[in-house]
Amino acid sequence: MSDQRPAHPSRSRRLTATLATTALAATTLVTGALVAPATASVVAEPVRHAADDASVRLTPVGTYATGLFDQASAEIVVHHAATQRLLVVNAESGQVDVLDASDPTAPTKVGTIAVAGVVDAEGTTIPAGAAVNSVAVRADGLVAVAVEHATKTERGWVAFVDAATLDVLGAVRAGALPDKVSISPDGAWAVSADEGEPADDYSTDPAGSVTVVALPGTVTAPGQDAVRTAGFEAYDADGALPEGVRVFGPVGPGYPPVLPSLNLEPEYVEVVGGTAYVTLQEANAIATVDLASATVTDLWALGTQDHGDVALDPSDRDGGVALRTFEGLRGMYQPDAITSYEAGGATYLVTANEGDVREWGDYVESARVKDLGDDGLAPVCAPLAGLTGDADLGRLNVSTASGLSEDGSCYAELHAFGSRSFSIWSTDGTRVYDSGSSFEQVTAAAAPEAFNSNHTVTNLEGRSDDKGPEPEAVAVGEVGGRTYAFVGFERVGGVAVYDVTDPADVAYVSYVNNRDLSVSVEDGGDLAAAGDLGPESIAFISAEDSPTGAPLLAVGNEVSGTTTLFAVETDGTVELQLLGINDFHGRIEAGSGGVAGAAVLAGAVDELRAENPATVFVSAGDNVGASTFTSFIAQDRPTIDALNATGLEVTAVGNHELDGGFDDLVDRIAPASDYPHLGANVYRAGADEPALPEYEVVERDGVRIGFVGVVTEQTATLVSPAGIAGITFGDPVEALDRVAARLHAEDLADVVVALVHDGAESSVCEDVEAADDAFGRLVRETSADVDAIFSGHTHRAYACTFDVEGSDVPRPVVQGGQYGTHLAQVGLTWDAAAGELVAASADVLPLVVDGAPAYPADPDVQAVVDAAVADAQDAGSVEVGSITADITRATTADGSEDRGAESSLGNLVADVQLWATSEDNPAYGGEPADVAVMNPGGLRADLRFGEDGTLTYRDVAAVQPFANTLVVAELTGEQLVDVLEEQWQPDGATRPKLHLGVSANLRYEYVVDAPRGEHVVSVEVDGAPVDPDATYRVAVNSFLASGGDAFSTFTQAASRTDSGQVDLAATVAYVQAHSPVEPASTGRAVVTVGGDDDGSPTPSPTPAPTAPDAGAGWVTIDLGAVEVRRGGELRADLMGLEPGQRVTVTARSTPTVIGTFTADADGQVLVRWRVPADFPLGEHTLEVTSQGLDPASATFEVLAASAPGGALASTGATVLVALLTALGLLGAGGGILWWRRRAAAA
Repeated sequence: MSDQRPAHPSRSRRLTATLATTALAATTLVTGALVAPATASVVAEPVRHAADDASVRLTPVGTYATGLFDQASAEIVVHHAATQRLLVVNAESGQVDVLDASDPTAPTKVGTIAVAGVVDAEGTTIPAGAAVNSVAVRADGLVAVAVEHATKTERGWVAFVDAATLDVLGAVRAGALPDKVSISPDGAWAVSADEGEPADDYSTDPAGSVTVVALPGTVTAPGQDAVRTAGFEAYDADGALPEGVRVFGPVGPGYPPVLPSLNLEPEYVEVVGGTAYVTLQEANAIATVDLASATVTDLWALGTQDHGDVALDPSDRDGGVALRTFEGLRGMYQPDAITSYEAGGATYLVTANEGDVREWGDYVESARVKDLGDDGLAPVCAPLAGLTGDADLGRLNVSTASGLSEDGSCYAELHAFGSRSFSIWSTDGTRVYDSGSSFEQVTAAAAPEAFNSNHTVTNLEGRSDDKGPEPEAVAVGEVGGRTYAFVGFERVGGVAVYDVTDPADVAYVSYVNNRDLSVSVEDGGDLAAAGDLGPESIAFISAEDSPTGAPLLAVGNEVSGTTTLFAVETDGTVELQLLGINDFHGRIEAGSGGVAGAAVLAGAVDELRAENPATVFVSAGDNVGASTFTSFIAQDRPTIDALNATGLEVTAVGNHELDGGFDDLVDRIAPASDYPHLGANVYRAGADEPALPEYEVVERDGVRIGFVGVVTEQTATLVSPAGIAGITFGDPVEALDRVAARLHAEDLADVVVALVHDGAESSVCEDVEAADDAFGRLVRETSADVDAIFSGHTHRAYACTFDVEGSDVPRPVVQGGQYGTHLAQVGLTWDAAAGELVAASADVLPLVVDGAPAYPADPDVQAVVDAAVADAQDAGSVEVGSITADITRATTADGSEDRGAESSLGNLVADVQLWATSEDNPAYGGEPADVAVMNPGGLRADLRFGEDGTLTYRDVAAVQPFANTLVVAELTGEQLVDVLEEQWQPDGATRPKLHLGVSANLRYEYVVDAPRGEHVVSVEVDGAPVDPDATYRVAVNSFLASGGDAFSTFTQAASRTDSGQVDLAATVAYVQAHSPVEPASTGRAVVTVGGDDDGSPTPSPTPAPTAPDAGAGWVTIDLGAVEVRRGGELRADLMGLEPGQRVTVTARSTPTVIGTFTADADGQVLVRWRVPADFPLGEHTLEVTSQGLDPASATFEVLAASAPGGALASTGATVLVALLTALGLLGAGGGILWWRRRAAAA
């Protein structure tokens, strides 16, 4: 078991390690069934390179070729899973080609989508010559097509098509030149980046814009009223444009004004939630657009790559590969494609930083460095002035619109187009990662004879003087539990793979180029033999969506006119991570004892899922029930909402999910949950018919994980019988074996994991396996068809693995403690080639370390918790009952709490606990408890009568704010007495004594000043002496049951059974059933006289000693009145004490400890004691004792309480009962003392 959160796994995959060799990494990779012969455009020997530890590589398996060279006949490609079709933009034909990809080795054209002639929502016909630029498809088959007007400066369209029938459904108008269309992940929006390029002669420049279309929920076209446009007019005002955003162009007669609203050209769009992120390539910026309002909300200037630090090869005339740095040379990022992914609970943007030049009419932005200083261009300043030769920077194309000195006289910096890299950005525009020189290093290692080749012709470094490999396309996908970026190089070709699982620790993985570099098409080579030229777009096809069940990549190549499918091959294994909770019990707020709260739990799941996307978050039950007030008061809906937001995928049903009955589970809890509740051993009575779902299959990276849920067979005794009428609970082992066998026999799952709401009483693995109980049998006897077991119910933390007959892999058995203090973690390694599980691991991860959260809080879940807290504040004012008088904790003379003295409140809570675990409580179905005890430290507020005695939820919750559950522990009589002895704390404890509240049927006598272990001299339960060998069922909160406050005897209990109730809920139920509630009596713990032990039995109760005079000399006792009525207040002022002196005040003849007090600076103690309603009538003595001094006393008389109308109550029966009780106890007390002293002597 981990005692701290795990560190990120170390990774050594770094590009520098791969450059020592150009050979392929010697890694065995799984190709599955996708084996295709070398055919047209699938070359026999693709160019390859890989890191030494490459976990993923790409293999071309099939292609479709249009046969058109350099005609843009295969550009944007998208995949539709439901039809297994690829939609490919064919700009040459002005249509979308539809390819059947159900056999990836042989994609076949099955249709086209043509938009010319379509009448749009405004009644305008899309003319012939209109160009198709982009396509997107929703999961249900609604296709969106970006259509450019035949006159590109006119408004274009977004057309809509049915992917299944290929029928054109309609079209709406968009801005000028819609260049890229995307559909939001939730399917609610289509968003078009309207580039708004100038006319070819630069006579006009239409506004760049973003068209936002609200989509219908069906496969139909929206109307024009669903369309809104986001423009950049707000940035036309002076000073509105952020610094660094490039707005430039020709100025003068015949040219349009240079305004941001006209000059900014949206290129590509990615939608995340309700925001669109739009690349503005020439401007070297990204815009954010709020979709709900169709408003541009921000512009980010992206800055430049510093080639003083990041090397590049800037010349096609330097004789070969020559990467080097130049102080003063910078590369503008200028991204084309943009995509996104999540890591660690945050969203990141990924850009392919291609670079682009503005060139229309007579205006040409670029110039070679050697030409600066000619034709009216400013020259180059130092430090680059001497580097303008062809072998240095002279051949490099740079911008003439950027880099000038402040006075405009020369170029102080040179700005190249594109950064020859890909970047990762946070959603506030902060650059998190950039690949730097990696692309040119990879291509130089993979193909040193053509590392910066052009696409139309093969050469060594024909693009070194421009944009190098020219990263054009990028896609992101999850493979084998990790996240990868796939980047396409437009010029030299090929796709590079990078592991981006951790955005701050990116690693190069592999590269493939399906190109025969010996074939130069522009020089007369055979196009069919050349392979793929000019990758324009990439579509990642997940294993879930793939026709093969394994990930694929589809690449559209505009120069070769080919659409090629690649198998995404792994190193043969998938690392599955299963995270589990159990017995969460609505602990959505952070608390003591390592309770992290729902937000930190969610943050942990987010972070661990980001580290390994092949993660499933599960529960072994009891997510709700026995909850804290915040969740309990709202019927646990906040807990369900928080777990929904965390991404809980499946849970076993626990007994607490049935607290409200079976109907409450299926009608309220389950419908509100985004996860199924499994119960394979929950049946309809009298039949084998399952009453709940038995299993759920979840797929990760092509591996099917079957989860089977069972609940303890004892559930019927833990919940209200009425709530489960007609429901039975069977043998969990039989249910697990039966369902697991079916999942394998019917090929429904690859691995099977049990979610078991039952568990071990010990956290020691040897004890878990050997236990002679139902769960021990489950661990030992469950068949090898079950590969891992998540357990719960017993609130333990353990991570074990046990050998299983019939399996070569030890089986993990885990439990994650309670209340979300830990995450149970199981790792399963699946060998895809062998089709078998090859390794497994188990761990338990603490969510709080050294008192601080080990993971960041998830803000979305924190918002759920905050709202629940606010609602609970309001709900806390609801009335639940009333009391007849103050019910308080014990106090010292100065009014502070005294945990070493008996209190009415402590005894009342013990009474509540006994009632809650008795047959009198309709919500309890277990075996009744015999007695109950309550620790004083668990009482944090008093119940005050106030004006009318009303109690609210908040009043009750404040008394016991820790949300402990009620547990019934089985102790022997001897152990029960040991518990009472443990009230006197070990040496060095902060408080020498912690006085337990006890239920009314438990009475005991004790000596104050006695050796350790000999304080208690007699104990009775229900009026009978405790039998040392008998078994007593003791109701106690879970804190004490676990040995809290040094009451260690409870940890040795023969059994500890969760009652299914939290202390707050039990107290509320008690108050509602017993209102008005009277203060519990004190005097259940009676002080007796100490002395030398002569071995003879001591009578019980001990006769009161003769009281000495009040004038003992060391204290003066001043009684406010010598008569007091039952229920009234006795006042006593003690004077003449030493400052700080401690005294104990006892009321006799029936000894009742009023409290232990500390004298103030004046040597005084003020005693205020409310006489119990059942306190014996007649004369009594108030005794004051202090260590080493003789007792002092004063006499007072207790009178009957006033009867209605002022008459006195009858007194005879009370005196008689008191006398008979005293006589009946004479023999019992001596017997228990004799037994204890004999045991001590032995």
